[in-house]
Amino acid sequence: MTWTDEDMSIAQWMLAEYKKKDYLPQALAAREIRLIFGETHVYQNRHGNWAVNKPILEAFKTLTVEYVVWSRSFQLWRPRTAQDLPGIRVSR
Repeated sequence: MTWTDEDMSIAQWMLAEYKKKDYLPQALAAREIRLIFGETHVYQNRHGNWAVNKPILEAFKTLTVEYVVWSRSFQLWRPRTAQDLPGIRVSR
């Protein structure tokens, strides 16, 4: 997947926010992206929640591939732990 320079800038913003607390909830990221960068960078998922557009997520994954995983249960990005299998980007 490809992304634009703007997508990468937003992904870098996400990384900076992640580093502030060592985690980043999707709801917070989507809300702030919508307010700061505009609604064109987020969408409402099938549950009616705001989510981050896929190209931005791909750029964010590229920036954090070694040390961040997505926690499906908590709907946030968090640090990789010893319990996370190598190469796996999603945890329960």
